Amino acid sequence: MENIKFKKNIMKVGNYAILKNGMMKTENLRILDTGNKYGCMTTKTSCYPREMSLAKRQLEFLKHRKMAADDYNNGFNPYKFFMPVQTGQGNYIEITREIADIHKDAWDTSLLADILVITKKTPSVVIGSAVADYPVVIASDLRKGVTAAAPCSPEMIGLGLPKRTVETLQSRYDSKKEDIYVYIGAHANSEMLNNDELSRIDEDFYKKANALEETKNGVKLNLDKALLYQLNPEEFESFIINQADTRTNRNYYSNSVYNYGEGPKEKDGRHFEGVYYQKVKRL
Repeated sequence: MENIKFKKNIMKVGNYAILKNGMMKTENLRILDTGNKYGCMTTKTSCYPREMSLAKRQLEFLKHRKMAADDYNNGFNPYKFFMPVQTGQGNYIEITREIADIHKDAWDTSLLADILVITKKTPSVVIGSAVADYPVVIASDLRKGVTAAAPCSPEMIGLGLPKRTVETLQSRYDSKKEDIYVYIGAHANSEMLNNDELSRIDEDFYKKANALEETKNGVKLNLDKALLYQLNPEEFESFIINQADTRTNRNYYSNSVYNYGEGPKEKDGRHFEGVYYQKVKRL
């Protein structure tokens, strides 16, 4: 991504920019990034034929999740996807084994929280969100085996949610910054904001981050600058940014491209970004 500059220990692997400071290993922690490889990760009406009922969309969508699970060596349960319903309060919910077991299919579960947390005690359970142009920010304490994830729209970034995701581990689980791994999922590098979108964000924050640009076509928002203004890569054990630009990368959906008439119907949809602990097989 443009405007991302690390001073040391920078590695580029495919679409990823990785800043590695320490020696700790991720062990059984796994990032889930479906892109558009397995089809749309939602039951949204516009992503399916008009005549398809909700029940049929749900069955088709379940096939997409099962395809992803199979491709990820069945390291996660396709029925155990948990997403937050965000309130902007910075609160969190830990998905315990009890919560995970209550829900046969957790996809439509309404959990009022900005941040979800899992631990290594709940392997195969996925937390994250179905997104298109905005990233999911993941913070994981590699030493203690606890991980937090939050979808971060421009509105939520302005409210400080990326930083609060890290602070949740520090305040609730006594995590040390030097043990924390941060991952920022694929997102639009920058995009134009309409008046409604502009009214919902904290302009003061974005101006401080030097992330708003006045152009002849309107106001352009640079998410990269805002994210790195809020999170300093060099303060963490590892800092990984998925460099895929959802607006231009053919392997990702992008609502802004489709909604603004800049791209094909195939760009309309959601991919899933999240994290899980892979179940370790014991001999």
